[in-house]
Amino acid sequence: MDENPVRTALQTLPISDLETPSAALRIRGPDSNTFLQGQFTQDLRRPAGACSYGLWLNQKGKVVADSFVLRLAEQDHLVWAPRCGAVALRERLESYLIADEVEIADVTAVHGAVAIWGAGAAAAVGERFGATPRAAEFVRAGEAVVFRGRFSAGDNFVCLAPDAGELAGVFSAVGAVSGTRDSAEAERIVSALPAVPDDLGANDLPNEGGLEADAISFTKGCYLGQEVMSRLKNLGQVRRRLFVIAGDGAPPAPHTPLRQGEKQVGETRSSARVGSGFVAMAMLSLVNLDRAAPLALADGRAVRLRHG
Repeated sequence: MDENPVRTALQTLPISDLETPSAALRIRGPDSNTFLQGQFTQDLRRPAGACSYGLWLNQKGKVVADSFVLRLAEQDHLVWAPRCGAVALRERLESYLIADEVEIADVTAVHGAVAIWGAGAAAAVGERFGATPRAAEFVRAGEAVVFRGRFSAGDNFVCLAPDAGELAGVFSAVGAVSGTRDSAEAERIVSALPAVPDDLGANDLPNEGGLEADAISFTKGCYLGQEVMSRLKNLGQVRRRLFVIAGDGAPPAPHTPLRQGEKQVGETRSSARVGSGFVAMAMLSLVNLDRAAPLALADGRAVRLRHG
């Protein structure tokens, strides 16, 4: 099978085509800075125009959701969550509001999202928005904003605008082809970028997916789940880890067991079809996994470790 997705073509895809919920929340008010700083894993003490990727954790350090936080102004933030519904995310945040002067508004309906990736993505975004955002920043053009996403190891962007269909059409005019769920997911998986909660969820730690480098600040001070993150950093080891695997045939369902002989060593998470086969994320036990031994799905199909 051809294990690699087509990375050379410029592609665009409305996020809604991933068939997962996404959310956009506007969070502002006199206490919004300190409130978000005490909830989010990334340091938000940055100027207007900054875009920060991080996580919302529970008290045990397990992953609730991930988000990009765009600082629109001093006390005004736009929070975009790729795979968490607005109701769930809003309830998570409001459950920790006590006497804080913070307003949380659901603005998902006016922030349609489009992903763009592949050859020429940076140039296409620059042409549409007048500038290409650097890492950890966003660019605005009227009611639309664009920032670097997490769909590919190469240049990739998320564009938020009131009319996502119109925005996708603009990129089509500069040569982008319509992507599919499989092409977007295959690109993300091969790039070893975990999706939350598909690959890392309520029973998982960020470090099990390698997110401690991109999504967590170890110098910002206290936030929900911070003590667990600090302890893991000091211990330097987790017992499980996400790997990228590939195999032939139809993609396995989420949580399909993975075995070495009679021993279960893990399970699949998200997957995507690529040609006559698939690529997938798999959570594997570092204690039980023998990297030199054959690895197979529960139905007996052999799979290969790509990296992890």
